[in-house]
Amino acid sequence: MASSLIGAIDAQAERVPNKVAFGNSRGETLTYAQLKRQSDALACWMAANTSIPAKAPLVVYGHKSPLMLVCFMACVKSGHAYVPIDVVYPRDRVANIIDQLGPTVVFDTIGTIPELLGESLLRPCFDVAKTIEELGDSGEIPPSSGFVGLNDTFYILFTSGSTGTPKGVQVTTECVDNFSKWMLSGDYAVDEERVWFNRSPFTFDVSLTDIAAGLTHGDTLFALEDDADKSMMMAFEALGASDATEWVSTPSFVDQCLADESFNASLMPHLKRMLLAGEVLRPETVRLAQKRFPGLRVFNGYRPTESTDLVTLCEILPSMLTQERSLPIGYAKQDSQLIVLDPETLEPVPDGEHGELFVIGNTVAVGYWQREDLTEAAFGACPEKLACGQRSYRTGDEVTRDEDGLYYYHGRYDLQIKLHGYRIELGDIEATLCSLPEIHMACVLPRMRDGAISHLVAFIVLADPNSAGGFALTKQIKASLREIIPSYMVPRAFKYVDSFPLNPSGKADRKALAALIDE
Repeated sequence: MASSLIGAIDAQAERVPNKVAFGNSRGETLTYAQLKRQSDALACWMAANTSIPAKAPLVVYGHKSPLMLVCFMACVKSGHAYVPIDVVYPRDRVANIIDQLGPTVVFDTIGTIPELLGESLLRPCFDVAKTIEELGDSGEIPPSSGFVGLNDTFYILFTSGSTGTPKGVQVTTECVDNFSKWMLSGDYAVDEERVWFNRSPFTFDVSLTDIAAGLTHGDTLFALEDDADKSMMMAFEALGASDATEWVSTPSFVDQCLADESFNASLMPHLKRMLLAGEVLRPETVRLAQKRFPGLRVFNGYRPTESTDLVTLCEILPSMLTQERSLPIGYAKQDSQLIVLDPETLEPVPDGEHGELFVIGNTVAVGYWQREDLTEAAFGACPEKLACGQRSYRTGDEVTRDEDGLYYYHGRYDLQIKLHGYRIELGDIEATLCSLPEIHMACVLPRMRDGAISHLVAFIVLADPNSAGGFALTKQIKASLREIIPSYMVPRAFKYVDSFPLNPSGKADRKALAALIDE
């Protein structure tokens, strides 16, 4: 059975063929007719190419270009899951993900993979722009029987792993279709034409929000390319020309924009809604955004990658801003059951009491790519009497649920955090630090400010006890880290200590170290 999401997007090529489906700050655009023709032609070419292993997940490398969307749809239409890898990932991260996939093929949308990986690539690699140019405007239609099936993997997103190795979340066609149906209901079921701005690259699940709700509706998606994303002046210039009506990002990016008084309704006069998720949303952010954009509706959500993006959502009402408590993360998604359990006994806790959030329902992923151990721990932990045969996911998040069914987020039970919308395993950074010859032990902690994480602090015990650390060594360590992990995972501050305080179990006492952050 073909994906209803893909079918709905293809249908727009008949309804609004010349409308821009996707555009970016570089001026690159793709109409709905072009998206269908190019993805159809590329899918037929993929299906006929004997160098592409049958049903294997395929790597799509690039950033926020129209070719990324073309490749995603072509992969699905030819019976393959797609695996997005962003250009911001360092070489070793890219190589690790490709190696984990086994037999695969790389579709390079910017033509830099051969230079990045060299002889270590060991996989067929195709330049997407050249391939599409050679195929021409054929408009071939792939047979629907070749599409990924309802229970097949639609995409794989690799996220930070606690062992220093990224793990791939396998999301099925059924998950994606169910998420899309939900996003097209309620507050997002509107008849007006919309332009969606989403800051997240395609390697993060939040990028699915506007694809699922926007492209299936015949809307236009707009993205900041890397150069504009790094310059607030260029970003504002692009946003001002975007005509965006919908905004999707983390709260921290909104805070960055609000720091400039020119970020207001004069810059973006058509902006109507903000959908924020990925980290704690502060009441001050909502108040200032609505002051700058009169009439703006702000929505807050909660999005685990393992359950196909958002599983809660609610509009932030004026009454919520006057309560002496954190803002809610929303109500449970339709056809999803959110339960709060005692993390030790796995028994339900009463409304109002703290517990660990479990997600049960039709958008929960099938597990991690070739990691049965991690899959069992995260997707097999919910008691069967509660899961009742449905897929479930143990989030590790501490939450409460009120009597009205609203959920509130209170932090993590493990070492996973959200920083500027990026999900990060602190153990991933620590394992990478300990792999460097200069370092004997490492402990990474979040630095909190105004109820949110501002940056990361690394406590380091050096391999050479006679070394005192210092600026030069910190600079050297940061440079080494950037060759292995993404820049957003590199700690901002480093503190060198002779040893770590230990807790009764003999592990580093993180609470004791946290007390030293501001010393």
